[in-house]
Amino acid sequence: MRKFERLYRELLLSNLNRFSIVRQKDLASKCHLSLGLVNKTVKKLEKAMAVEATRKGVRILSPARLLNLWAAERNVGGDVWQSFRLDPLSEVEQGLPRDTLITAFSAWSLLSGRRLAEYYRLYFYVTNKESFNFWLSFRKEKIRKTNPNVFALYVDDEHLLQSSEKGVVCVPQIYVDTYSVNGPEAPPFLRDIIQTFPDLSLW
Repeated sequence: MRKFERLYRELLLSNLNRFSIVRQKDLASKCHLSLGLVNKTVKKLEKAMAVEATRKGVRILSPARLLNLWAAERNVGGDVWQSFRLDPLSEVEQGLPRDTLITAFSAWSLLSGRRLAEYYRLYFYVTNKESFNFWLSFRKEKIRKTNPNVFALYVDDEHLLQSSEKGVVCVPQIYVDTYSVNGPEAPPFLRDIIQTFPDLSLW
């Protein structure tokens, strides 16, 4: 995950928490970014008419534009650290180590309590490689390399950890990750997220 994506995430979270203006210094501090990168990214978002830089800080004009820009740029495949097949998927989902953060279909199903479509892939972020490898060592005999259905992502992103709760990444991250992994099961999940959070809708 590229560093500037942390800024997208923080701006969207600020909007969901009803903060319409955020100071650049605060964004840099929360996202663990240089002020230079924050200002450069804000200029890019201004061109997309998603935000406006004012004397008081960054005003969020269109969270929907920002979310869709991020979704189009997000590349989950680039963050895949390990992929393999392990069945049954529901058992894997429920038995993940505590220091993993689930995303995409599993995350929204857990948060919303709704399974919008059947899905056959599991995506999650690994925050401790050693711990995860230890977890894997007990399942070596069951793991297959062909036709993977489990995707372990790894990123060096303190903001991702701080913005996650109870082993689940935040809603904007769930949306863009679901958009990126795509597939026939993705549209019902994406629609449901937008319906639940109308501020993120373009219409």
